[in-house]
Amino acid sequence: MSITSNVARSASVPFEVDPIAVRLPMAERISGFSRSEIYRRASRGEIVFLKCGTRTLVEMASLRAAVAALPRAAIRAPKAT
Repeated sequence: MSITSNVARSASVPFEVDPIAVRLPMAERISGFSRSEIYRRASRGEIVFLKCGTRTLVEMASLRAAVAALPRAAIRAPKAT
């Protein structure tokens, strides 16, 4: 099941939608970043917050870019025994 289908179901939309912005708890689940890390990256301008009344939304394009900019993990082969 894709993330977009979860978002579509929660919004009661009969078709899949690629969200433009999401609320902070959804941004945490999508990215794997903690709430604090999202705020740190927002303070550096890496992630964009949008305001809609009292709601704070996270712009998906900036969230995707922040995840894409992460370095690849270096995984070593297991030691031979």
